[in-house]
Amino acid sequence: MTLLEPANTEYRDFADRLLEIYRAACKAQRDRRLSDAGRVRKVAALDDEILELCGSVWFAELPPLKGPADDYRLLVNELMRLMLAEQLFTFVTAAAVAAPNGNTAAVSGTNNEAERTLRSAAEARKTGRTSKTARGARRRAVIVSVLESLRQHLATFTLSTVIDEIRRWSDTGQSCFTKLLNKLNLPPPDASLLDYLLPEPSG
Repeated sequence: MTLLEPANTEYRDFADRLLEIYRAACKAQRDRRLSDAGRVRKVAALDDEILELCGSVWFAELPPLKGPADDYRLLVNELMRLMLAEQLFTFVTAAAVAAPNGNTAAVSGTNNEAERTLRSAAEARKTGRTSKTARGARRRAVIVSVLESLRQHLATFTLSTVIDEIRRWSDTGQSCFTKLLNKLNLPPPDASLLDYLLPEPSG
């Protein structure tokens, strides 16, 4: 919005304030002096700041608008929806997560890590001009997905450990991903998301 309408001070002030609130949330997450109860109080204070920032637009219950004004309205509504559902600052109170490979990390407040994981594959497609067909794109998506998922599972991510793991799948008939689902008592998915995004070409 600020790029589309750089002269609009309301959009710029909104973006600046929202960034300040996010940075305060990240600071609270890193503050080891805070107890669990202290983190909950911090989140409540952050929620109040979101309400103060978004309240005037949200309470106005504006009808659909045009251009950046509607983007602004929708953003405010989404921020308020997440705040009221207590989902906006869950990363502040969430415990660190242990990955299957043994690494433990704090829950991120953004999806930047996932985007960085996918960026190299996306850049390779652009520079190499590969995957010109649906079949090629599907094959590449499967390979990249499996390798990046294995990176999170294997304590040491090398060619030899990947080959050893795939051989183990072949011998046991069960992948490490299936083992994780079983450990978490989760049912296997009904269908692959890939089948919706890149259906298997017919013929």
